[in-house]
Amino acid sequence: MLNQNETKNSKNAIYLWVIGVIFSLLFTGLIYLTGPNLNHFLAILLPDQGSSWYYWKLPSREFLTMAIVWTLYLANQFLVCGAIYWAQKNLIKEKTNPTYNLTKYNLMMIGIMVPFIFLHLIQTHLWFDGLAQDVPIFTSQGSVIIMLAILLVMLNPIRGIFLGRKAGKPFTEQVSSFFRHYHMYIISWAFIYTFWFHPMAYDPQLLSGFFYMFLLFTQMSLAYTRVHVDLRWVVTLESFVAIHALFVAIFNHQFFGSADIWPMFFGGFAFMFVFTYMYALDLKKNIRWLITIIYLAFLVWLYLPSPIGFGRDPSFLIRLEFLWIPIVLYGLSALFALIIFLIVRKRSHKTL
Repeated sequence: MLNQNETKNSKNAIYLWVIGVIFSLLFTGLIYLTGPNLNHFLAILLPDQGSSWYYWKLPSREFLTMAIVWTLYLANQFLVCGAIYWAQKNLIKEKTNPTYNLTKYNLMMIGIMVPFIFLHLIQTHLWFDGLAQDVPIFTSQGSVIIMLAILLVMLNPIRGIFLGRKAGKPFTEQVSSFFRHYHMYIISWAFIYTFWFHPMAYDPQLLSGFFYMFLLFTQMSLAYTRVHVDLRWVVTLESFVAIHALFVAIFNHQFFGSADIWPMFFGGFAFMFVFTYMYALDLKKNIRWLITIIYLAFLVWLYLPSPIGFGRDPSFLIRLEFLWIPIVLYGLSALFALIIFLIVRKRSHKTL
C-alpha cells in the first residue's frame, strides 16, 4: 500500500520511466538520422584486423581529440559517482523502502546524464573517436559481462542461480548485501565507460547498443524507487543483451570476421533467461516449461540439417558453443562471490 506521502505523487517514477524509454527510442533515432554526416569518417576506417580489433576508430590518434574524450568521460564518471555517494549518505541512512516518489538523486542523475548524452553526440560528429582509440576492445565487452555477473550474485536470494535454486557458499546473504550496497559504483562505471568507448555512429550494432545503454541509464537514474527494483524491468534489461548481441554478431565488422558466431551469443544469453533470469518472474510452472521447451526446440532446429533446420555445423554443437557465455557468467559470479566472501569472513574474524 502507498503511504500518505507517496499517495500525492505516486506515479512520478513511472512517468520518469516512460519518459526514459521514449527518450531512448528518440535519441537512437537521432543517431540514425544524423549518421550520414559521419560518412567522411567512416570512409577512412581501416579494414577488420581480427577479433581484437575495434573497427570504429580512426587510423591515427589525435592528441586533442583524445584529451577531449577522456575529459568528458572522467567528468561524467566522477559526477555520477558523486551523485551516488550523496545518495548513499542521505537516502540509505533513512532506511525507508523504495517508493514511486522521486528523490533528489533521481533528478540529479537526469541532470547529469542528459547533457552528457548530447555532448557525446556532438563530440562524435566533430572528432568521431571514442575511448576505443586508447583502450582494448575487451575492456568494453568485459564491463558488460561484469555487470551481468554481479546481478547474478545480487539476485541469488530472490531467484536462485539456476532453475530457481539458490546457491550456497560463497553466495551468502552477506555477499549479496555487499553488492547491493556497492553495485551502483561498479555498474555505473560499466555503463559510462562503455558509453564513451564507442562513437555514436549509425551501424545497426552500435544503434542497438546505444538504445540498450539509454535504457540502462534510465535504470541508473531510477535508483531508490520501486521501478528500479521491479523484477520485470530488471529481467528485461538483463535479457535485452541477447538482442544486442544478435545485432553485433550479424552486422559485425569484427568477431572473427564472420556473422557465423551469432548462435553462440544469442543461444548463450537466451540460455541465461531460460535457466536463470525468468525465475525472478511470477510465472506459472507450465509457462516456464513451455519457454524451456521452445528454447530446446530452437537448439534442435539450429543444428538440424537444412531444409528441415538451420543447418548449423554440428561441430559447433560438439563444442557446446551455446554454453560458453553461461560458463563465463556463472564462473565470474562465483569468483566475485568468493572474493567478497573471503573479505567479509576476514573482517568478521578481526572483530571477534
